[in-house]
Amino acid sequence: MNISQVKPWHPKVSQLRNACRAGVISVAMFALLGCFGGSTVKQSIDDYAARLSRVLDTPLPDSFNDKITTPLPKLADYATLKHAIEGVSINLREFYALQDCELGTVVAERNTSLGKSQLPSQRLVYESKLLNVLKSCEAALTKENESNQRNAALAATIASWREQKIQDYSKTWANLVQGSQELRLALNTPERLFSVENNRDALSSVNAFYYINSLSNKELLLNNMYKHDDSSNTAPSDTETEATNENNSERIIESSELEQQLKIIRSARLPATLWHTQQTLTQNLSLLTNMLETELDAVSCPEGRASDKAKILRNVFYLFFIEEIQPVGSLVNQYHYKLAPLWEDWLAQPSLHEEFKRYIRQQSQDGFNQYSSAMKAHVNLWQGFLGRCNLSPVAPV
Repeated sequence: MNISQVKPWHPKVSQLRNACRAGVISVAMFALLGCFGGSTVKQSIDDYAARLSRVLDTPLPDSFNDKITTPLPKLADYATLKHAIEGVSINLREFYALQDCELGTVVAERNTSLGKSQLPSQRLVYESKLLNVLKSCEAALTKENESNQRNAALAATIASWREQKIQDYSKTWANLVQGSQELRLALNTPERLFSVENNRDALSSVNAFYYINSLSNKELLLNNMYKHDDSSNTAPSDTETEATNENNSERIIESSELEQQLKIIRSARLPATLWHTQQTLTQNLSLLTNMLETELDAVSCPEGRASDKAKILRNVFYLFFIEEIQPVGSLVNQYHYKLAPLWEDWLAQPSLHEEFKRYIRQQSQDGFNQYSSAMKAHVNLWQGFLGRCNLSPVAPV
């Protein structure tokens, strides 16, 4: 038994009815888009580039349309990242000896058909419960040490199981992070880009990620429970045992809470949305900056007096970049810094696969540095042009 596994026309009445139906559907779809989609930075970049191209009378780079949105690099498949957890074997004699302890019930649950096909989240809940009951059973059997030698031997066996399960818990948490559908979608499959207004569940998702991260230290919390002088042969008192058991029950992961947090993570897909927006801004602003370097130099501002063309370009910069694109860049910065401590923790986690860490580092560090450089270069270019023409980046009158 294993412990862990428009042309004029004259419509007919029927045509008018159909047109009305289509109009109602169109209005409904528009309303839905207003609620859930909104104008994303993709549209703002497209409009910005098109207007610049028109005013400067120059074509956009051939690669521009291809770079509007390109997918994120693929996250390694779960089979590559997954920890194989061998578990601990328990013989029938030991199993029957544990029937007076909750451990027997928990082990039996794991060996049902449902227990053997648990999702990564439910496996973590199970491992959490198992660690708690192992500690409780060990404490109860240790208490009877003096009167029952067999119980003392069983308590020692349970202690060895617990030490192994502490190691297994770290791997189970890593399997949740690297293998659960909710987290894989959130890290690698964005449904949208950031928009200024509609970023569903984004703030809640930050909290949810930190909740998942807090579960990685479960084994440390459990290891520090029941602390007493190990060199002493005295068993814990009844009061200590009761307090410890109460402490145990409080530390078990709540399945409903975990599933709710994963639901929020899946809904928002915050890291993937953040990184895809970051990548989109990097790629497109870099292309536009390269195009504008020569084109803006050619715009005449004799003796610092702004030409009509320079003023129009200033208006384009203000209306599209400052009003629409830069606020999205601020969102990228905001959520990057909110999540940065989380990624630092994950990059230091020995239980997470190096390939998984490489992906996190590539997006959260390298990608953000590239984005910051692209944004800075674009702004500096415009500052130089506006300064040469004695213009300020203000709203057009």
